[in-house]
Amino acid sequence: MASSMAKNLIRDNVPLSRFGVLAAQLESIVASAAQQSPDPLLCFDLLSDLISAIDEGTKDSILLWQRRCEDALYSLLVIGARRPVRHLASVAMAKIISKGDGISIYSRASSLQGFLSDGKRSEPQRVAGAAQCLGELYKHFGRRITSGLLETTIIASKLLKFNEEFVRLEALHMLQNALEGSGGNAASSAYAEAYRIIVRSAMGDKSFAVRIAAARCLNAFANIGGPGLGVAELDNSASYCVKALEDPVSSVRDAFSEALGSLLALGMNPEAQVQPRGKGPSPPAKKLEGGLQKHLILAFRKASGVHCRNVRVGLTLSWVFFLQALRIKYLYPDSELQNFASQVMEMLDADASVDANALACVLYILRVGLTDQMTEPTQRNFLVFLGMKLQSLEAGASVKVAALRTLSYTLKTLGEVPLEFKEVLDNTVVAAVSDSSKLVRVEAALTLRALAEVDPTCVGGLTSYGVTTLTASRESLSFEKGGSLQFELDSLHGQASVLAALVA
Repeated sequence: MASSMAKNLIRDNVPLSRFGVLAAQLESIVASAAQQSPDPLLCFDLLSDLISAIDEGTKDSILLWQRRCEDALYSLLVIGARRPVRHLASVAMAKIISKGDGISIYSRASSLQGFLSDGKRSEPQRVAGAAQCLGELYKHFGRRITSGLLETTIIASKLLKFNEEFVRLEALHMLQNALEGSGGNAASSAYAEAYRIIVRSAMGDKSFAVRIAAARCLNAFANIGGPGLGVAELDNSASYCVKALEDPVSSVRDAFSEALGSLLALGMNPEAQVQPRGKGPSPPAKKLEGGLQKHLILAFRKASGVHCRNVRVGLTLSWVFFLQALRIKYLYPDSELQNFASQVMEMLDADASVDANALACVLYILRVGLTDQMTEPTQRNFLVFLGMKLQSLEAGASVKVAALRTLSYTLKTLGEVPLEFKEVLDNTVVAAVSDSSKLVRVEAALTLRALAEVDPTCVGGLTSYGVTTLTASRESLSFEKGGSLQFELDSLHGQASVLAALVA
């Protein structure tokens, strides 16, 4: 009682801060809610000002009104505020605890869990508001309240049974924030339950927004080290993602593409995989062997039917997310990216036909996933690697076209023609001018044009070489040459294409 009187005296003797005024207004609105529902626009403006006042206020000014303001925010949430209002109320709650006395995080999280555990299906707005606030608290203080993660996942499972889409959506947003906020520090049972909820309940939801949220939860699992997920779970999760690429909604496919890339990147890095508490001694994490071959390369080549293009585009994005995760999250040196180029090109057929859609997908991966992430020294080496690819006996027309077009792009990106590439030019790009495939010959001509654009000093030499070779080919061409006639005609077409490209 004496403590309460002291606090009242302090408040009476201290000028009312802007935060205090706004908190008092919020209390007044909540107190009259039984007679009159709070006006959403008034609440939105008030909460926006309140958040600004928290950012600008001192810790002492926050402490004076912290408990009362938290109580008012909690009351606003559980009386059924609409989404924009409950979002701001949740953010304000987290900011007050962060800037004021952090000890109240435990009681607030506990009271929200209690409310959600008792939540009724007839009160969807109230339940959604509490779920959003709990998720926001996990986002900021997850490592301090990891002990409640299992209860939170059980609550999420309960909320996913609601008929209202927005409640199921808030349940998964709460779960995603809880996973990311707690990292891999919670009990293994909590992560096992969370994983079960995602793959068994959420991924097949009739709402596309809920399916997107499920994919983001799966992605969150990968980002925190996949606690509790062994090789079997990683493999199964990747298979679920590949299947989800047949979804009719493009944003759903995009979300699962990102999740697939993150899961495969984690599978390639067992040292980053997390073993949660409470599981006892466990064998060291293992690498997901053959994951790229099974879930990216073979899945790409097997894609067929009405979903073929959607699946291919989804796998293309997964490749890019995978490569970017290796470089950014797992800190692979860019020199190691080149090792994946051959695997990417494996997705193209080895026969003479060229599938324009498959080729476009592979080119996107080679550009965005590889070339754009390389530094200049690595791009120089990559040019030589691509040149060697042209000499490969196993390389089909599609692979050669992909290599040549990526060569052009890399040359333009680099802005110069490295000496080491000039040394292999005759045996690679120039040799491709006489290839038996018309598409390869034309692409080789365009690559030489790109080379000339980057290094104008070689234009004269290329033109002179082209004219001389073209003239020699015309003079030596004879219809009596039998089997070699086609090769000479191809060479003649290739040289003409080079000259046309240079003149253009």
